[in-house]
Amino acid sequence: MAHAGHAQGAALAPAPTAPAETAPAADAWGVTPPGWLSAASLSVQEGYDSNLYGVSNNPAGHPAVANISSMFTTLSAGVTFNLLAASEAHGGSFLKTLTFAYSADYTQYRAAAREDNLRNTFMLEAVGNAGPWSFSIDNPLLYVDGSREDQFFNFYNNLGYGDVRERRNQVQERNASFLRYDAAEWFIRTVDSVTYFNLLIDEHNPTGAYKGYANWVNRGNANAGLDLGYKLTPDFALVAGWRLGSQTQAHTYYSLVGNDNTYNRALFGFEGRPRSWLQAQLLAGPDFRRYGNAAHLGITGDRHTWFYLQGQLTATFTPADTLSASEKVWHFVSSAGVSSIQETLENLTYKHDFSKRLSASLGLRELGHRYDAPTVRNDWTTSVPADVTYALTRDLSVSADYSATSGHSHLPVAVSPGQSFETNTLSLSVRASL
Repeated sequence: MAHAGHAQGAALAPAPTAPAETAPAADAWGVTPPGWLSAASLSVQEGYDSNLYGVSNNPAGHPAVANISSMFTTLSAGVTFNLLAASEAHGGSFLKTLTFAYSADYTQYRAAAREDNLRNTFMLEAVGNAGPWSFSIDNPLLYVDGSREDQFFNFYNNLGYGDVRERRNQVQERNASFLRYDAAEWFIRTVDSVTYFNLLIDEHNPTGAYKGYANWVNRGNANAGLDLGYKLTPDFALVAGWRLGSQTQAHTYYSLVGNDNTYNRALFGFEGRPRSWLQAQLLAGPDFRRYGNAAHLGITGDRHTWFYLQGQLTATFTPADTLSASEKVWHFVSSAGVSSIQETLENLTYKHDFSKRLSASLGLRELGHRYDAPTVRNDWTTSVPADVTYALTRDLSVSADYSATSGHSHLPVAVSPGQSFETNTLSLSVRASL
């Protein structure tokens, strides 16, 4: 879930320049990869999910979905190609990095074969700089080869069955890019961000035999704009920006409700390194929204001013201790095609390296969806993920992961029933890489 929300905003700071290319060295397997192969990996994961559908209530007249547990196996493979490997002018050209990556993750569930899915991720990345100019392009494309039929639920809890939606047949595309010019005391940057979800599932009117069936709609967000930065130090700057954007929300065949909108977003904040050990970025400000489709609008009123915030922080206290935090608050159209929501996503992770081989991390994640009137919903989940990784060799590692998630509503049960649930996920994995 977190993965679906993070890529909405444009990059807040320039991507670092790729290090100078060096001759590839033999890895722990005695294999010397060719220059055009940046990375390759294989992994296998065995795990247990205590609540596969993220709900605590069963629908009447349909198979049970509440607290269904299942063992699962995930097989993963990935490869990254260096598209500049054959360029003799690589070192002195404007283009420093140009890579194409593909990864595949196939997951099989013992207790629910229809939840099996294959996630195919394609990633194009380009980074360049010369003199005062720099740019970056990140364009991941995800195709999920999963079931086209969704599940039946008693109460709709999107934060619980968001994982169910992510396993369905669909395409997700994201793009974030910028072009920046730096002067001694200031910089100017053009940015753009695009996210699109295309759900390729069968659609049914949730009445009669299909009562409780969950339909998902296509939706998207796109914006472009300009940032101006004033450098307080060479590595830290105050930033002001503006975005012009739009959001689309498809509707189901049995309903014309939709919340397409356009927006202007004013942003103020900072970015860079206020201290040598601290990387911090923050942009916040008002969203001035205008919603169309007045005859079938899913929310009250066609003009709203919403709050937007996106920030991240990385503190490296010692070479072995790192604290990472991020937060995003914004408005997006809902995946159910009925309303719009204020989404709040908060992440906190502490990582400690006990040695060169052994590391561990512990996190805290909060995800909230407050629906806009007239829909009465305010759903939240709290997750505590933990990971321990041990490197057997430079290219072979084992990991143990655990995550406890609880879902609840900020409204009384009588107003918003069926929103509470508990999920525990435990897994062991082995990863080999070149």
